[in-house]
Amino acid sequence: MKFILTIIGIIIFPLRTFASDFPAKEVYENFSPSVVLILASETNEASSMGAGSVISKEGFILTNAHVVVDSETEKPYSKIGLFIKPENLTGIAKNDLRKYVKAVVLSYSNKLDLALLKIERIPLSMNIIEMADPFEIKVGEEVVAIGHPEQGGFWSLTYGRISGSFKDHQGISGKDTYQTDTSVNRGNSGGPLLDRR
Repeated sequence: MKFILTIIGIIIFPLRTFASDFPAKEVYENFSPSVVLILASETNEASSMGAGSVISKEGFILTNAHVVVDSETEKPYSKIGLFIKPENLTGIAKNDLRKYVKAVVLSYSNKLDLALLKIERIPLSMNIIEMADPFEIKVGEEVVAIGHPEQGGFWSLTYGRISGSFKDHQGISGKDTYQTDTSVNRGNSGGPLLDRR
Protein backbone atom coordinates (compact mmCIF):
# COMPACT_ATOMS: atom_id res chain seq x y z
CA MET A 1 0.00 0.00 0.00
CA LYS A 2 2.81 2.40 0.84
CA PHE A 3 4.52 1.72 -2.52
CA ILE A 4 1.33 2.51 -4.49
CA LEU A 5 0.74 5.75 -2.61
CA THR A 6 4.32 6.86 -3.29
CA ILE A 7 3.95 6.18 -7.02
CA ILE A 8 0.66 8.11 -7.15
CA GLY A 9 2.27 11.00 -5.31
CA ILE A 10 5.12 11.12 -7.83
CA ILE A 11 2.69 11.13 -10.76
CA ILE A 12 0.37 13.79 -9.38
CA PHE A 13 3.10 16.28 -8.47
CA PRO A 14 4.44 16.79 -12.01
CA LEU A 15 0.90 17.12 -13.41
CA ARG A 16 0.25 20.02 -11.06
CA THR A 17 3.61 21.57 -11.92
CA PHE A 18 2.91 21.48 -15.65
CA ALA A 19 -0.75 22.50 -15.49
CA SER A 20 -1.94 24.45 -18.52
CA ASP A 21 -1.60 28.20 -18.48
CA PHE A 22 -3.58 28.63 -21.70
CA PRO A 23 -5.38 32.01 -21.48
CA ALA A 24 -8.80 30.69 -22.58
CA LYS A 25 -10.73 33.38 -20.70
CA GLU A 26 -8.73 36.21 -22.29
CA VAL A 27 -8.92 34.68 -25.77
CA TYR A 28 -12.69 34.35 -25.40
CA GLU A 29 -13.15 37.90 -24.09
CA ASN A 30 -11.03 39.37 -26.88
CA PHE A 31 -12.30 37.33 -29.83
CA SER A 32 -15.80 35.95 -29.20
CA PRO A 33 -17.29 39.31 -30.38
CA SER A 34 -15.41 38.70 -33.67
CA VAL A 35 -17.28 35.45 -34.27
CA VAL A 36 -20.65 35.79 -36.00
CA LEU A 37 -23.62 33.45 -36.20
CA ILE A 38 -24.55 32.77 -39.83
CA LEU A 39 -27.99 31.72 -41.04
CA ALA A 40 -28.43 30.91 -44.73
CA SER A 41 -31.58 30.01 -46.64
CA GLU A 42 -33.67 30.25 -49.78
CA THR A 43 -36.87 30.91 -47.81
CA ASN A 44 -37.70 32.46 -44.45
CA GLU A 45 -36.73 29.18 -42.75
CA ALA A 46 -33.01 28.77 -42.08
CA SER A 47 -31.51 25.95 -44.15
CA SER A 48 -28.01 26.18 -42.73
CA MET A 49 -26.40 27.52 -39.59
CA GLY A 50 -22.74 28.08 -38.77
CA ALA A 51 -20.14 30.53 -37.61
CA GLY A 52 -17.77 32.96 -39.26
CA SER A 53 -14.67 34.95 -38.34
CA VAL A 54 -14.13 38.66 -38.89
CA ILE A 55 -10.81 38.88 -40.75
CA SER A 56 -10.66 42.58 -41.72
CA LYS A 57 -11.98 45.98 -40.65
CA GLU A 58 -13.53 46.27 -44.12
CA GLY A 59 -16.16 43.72 -43.09
CA PHE A 60 -14.78 40.51 -44.59
CA ILE A 61 -15.97 37.31 -42.89
CA LEU A 62 -14.38 33.89 -43.45
CA THR A 63 -16.47 30.73 -43.08
CA ASN A 64 -16.91 27.24 -44.51
CA ALA A 65 -18.56 27.07 -47.93
CA HIS A 66 -21.01 24.41 -46.77
CA VAL A 67 -22.50 26.94 -44.34
CA VAL A 68 -23.57 29.33 -47.14
CA VAL A 69 -23.72 27.08 -50.23
CA ASP A 70 -26.71 24.88 -51.06
CA SER A 71 -25.40 21.31 -51.43
CA GLU A 72 -27.95 20.52 -54.17
CA THR A 73 -27.30 23.50 -56.46
CA GLU A 74 -23.68 24.05 -55.32
CA LYS A 75 -24.44 27.79 -55.36
CA PRO A 76 -24.77 30.23 -52.45
CA TYR A 77 -28.13 30.56 -50.74
CA SER A 78 -29.98 33.73 -51.73
CA LYS A 79 -30.42 34.90 -48.13
CA ILE A 80 -27.35 35.19 -45.91
CA GLY A 81 -27.79 36.82 -42.51
CA LEU A 82 -25.35 37.32 -39.67
CA PHE A 83 -25.92 37.90 -36.00
CA ILE A 84 -23.38 39.80 -33.92
CA LYS A 85 -22.68 38.77 -30.34
CA PRO A 86 -24.53 40.85 -27.75
CA GLU A 87 -22.65 42.39 -24.87
CA ASN A 88 -24.39 40.08 -22.40
CA LEU A 89 -25.43 36.58 -23.45
CA THR A 90 -28.60 35.25 -21.85
CA GLY A 91 -28.93 31.85 -23.53
CA ILE A 92 -32.32 32.94 -24.88
CA ALA A 93 -32.39 33.20 -28.68
CA LYS A 94 -34.82 36.14 -28.89
CA ASN A 95 -32.51 38.16 -26.62
CA ASP A 96 -29.16 37.04 -28.02
CA LEU A 97 -30.06 37.27 -31.71
CA ARG A 98 -31.07 40.91 -32.04
CA LYS A 99 -28.07 42.40 -33.87
CA TYR A 100 -28.77 41.26 -37.43
CA VAL A 101 -26.90 42.29 -40.58
CA LYS A 102 -27.14 41.10 -44.17
CA ALA A 103 -24.12 39.63 -45.90
CA VAL A 104 -23.17 38.77 -49.46
CA VAL A 105 -20.96 35.91 -50.63
CA LEU A 106 -18.00 37.40 -52.50
CA SER A 107 -16.18 34.19 -53.28
CA TYR A 108 -16.37 30.50 -52.43
CA SER A 109 -14.75 27.16 -53.17
CA ASN A 110 -16.71 23.98 -52.62
CA LYS A 111 -13.52 21.89 -52.99
CA LEU A 112 -11.65 23.84 -50.31
CA ASP A 113 -14.87 24.34 -48.31
CA LEU A 114 -14.13 28.05 -47.86
CA ALA A 115 -16.26 31.14 -48.43
CA LEU A 116 -15.61 34.86 -48.11
CA LEU A 117 -18.54 37.04 -47.05
CA LYS A 118 -18.87 40.81 -46.82
CA ILE A 119 -20.95 43.04 -44.59
CA GLU A 120 -21.14 46.83 -44.88
CA ARG A 121 -19.31 47.61 -41.68
CA ILE A 122 -18.32 45.95 -38.45
CA PRO A 123 -18.81 47.29 -34.93
CA LEU A 124 -15.78 48.93 -33.33
CA SER A 125 -15.93 46.31 -30.56
CA MET A 126 -14.82 43.58 -32.97
CA ASN A 127 -11.16 42.61 -33.12
CA ILE A 128 -9.68 41.14 -36.27
CA ILE A 129 -8.96 37.41 -36.14
CA GLU A 130 -5.60 37.05 -37.85
CA MET A 131 -4.54 33.97 -39.77
CA ALA A 132 -1.86 31.91 -38.08
CA ASP A 133 1.50 31.21 -39.66
CA PRO A 134 1.21 27.50 -40.56
CA PHE A 135 4.90 26.99 -39.81
CA GLU A 136 4.32 28.05 -36.19
CA ILE A 137 1.46 25.61 -35.53
CA LYS A 138 2.61 22.38 -33.89
CA VAL A 139 0.86 19.16 -32.96
CA GLY A 140 0.12 19.28 -29.23
CA GLU A 141 -0.52 23.02 -29.19
CA GLU A 142 -3.50 24.14 -27.10
CA VAL A 143 -6.43 25.74 -28.89
CA VAL A 144 -10.01 26.85 -28.31
CA ALA A 145 -12.97 26.86 -30.69
CA ILE A 146 -15.77 29.42 -30.55
CA GLY A 147 -19.05 28.68 -32.27
CA HIS A 148 -22.73 27.85 -32.06
CA PRO A 149 -23.25 24.10 -31.59
CA GLU A 150 -26.85 23.06 -32.26
CA GLN A 151 -27.09 21.23 -28.95
CA GLY A 152 -25.25 23.94 -27.01
CA GLY A 153 -25.30 27.68 -26.54
CA PHE A 154 -24.50 30.49 -28.92
CA TRP A 155 -20.89 31.73 -28.76
CA SER A 156 -19.77 28.74 -26.73
CA LEU A 157 -16.14 27.86 -26.14
CA THR A 158 -14.50 24.44 -26.22
CA TYR A 159 -10.89 23.57 -25.46
CA GLY A 160 -8.43 21.05 -26.86
CA ARG A 161 -5.21 20.56 -28.79
CA ILE A 162 -3.98 20.29 -32.33
CA SER A 163 -3.70 16.53 -32.78
CA GLY A 164 -2.60 16.24 -36.42
CA SER A 165 -1.99 18.10 -39.66
CA PHE A 166 -2.57 17.16 -43.29
CA LYS A 167 -1.31 18.78 -46.48
CA ASP A 168 -3.60 18.60 -49.52
CA HIS A 169 -6.26 16.78 -47.49
CA GLN A 170 -8.37 14.29 -49.50
CA GLY A 171 -6.01 14.84 -52.43
CA ILE A 172 -7.21 18.43 -52.94
CA SER A 173 -4.36 20.83 -53.66
CA GLY A 174 -4.27 23.66 -51.13
CA LYS A 175 -6.66 22.01 -48.68
CA ASP A 176 -4.24 21.97 -45.76
CA THR A 177 -6.07 21.01 -42.58
CA TYR A 178 -5.54 20.43 -38.87
CA GLN A 179 -7.05 17.70 -36.78
CA THR A 180 -8.13 18.67 -33.28
CA ASP A 181 -9.60 16.94 -30.25
CA THR A 182 -11.47 20.16 -29.44
CA SER A 183 -15.21 19.47 -29.36
CA VAL A 184 -16.64 20.77 -32.65
CA ASN A 185 -20.29 20.13 -33.53
CA ARG A 186 -22.86 21.14 -36.13
CA GLY A 187 -23.17 24.91 -35.86
CA ASN A 188 -19.45 25.33 -35.15
CA SER A 189 -18.63 25.09 -38.87
CA GLY A 190 -16.79 28.15 -40.13
CA GLY A 191 -15.82 29.33 -36.66
CA PRO A 192 -12.21 29.90 -35.60
CA LEU A 193 -9.78 27.59 -33.87
CA LEU A 194 -7.63 29.96 -31.81
CA ASP A 195 -4.20 29.48 -30.25
CA ARG A 196 -2.59 31.57 -27.51
CA ARG A 197 -1.11 33.95 -30.09
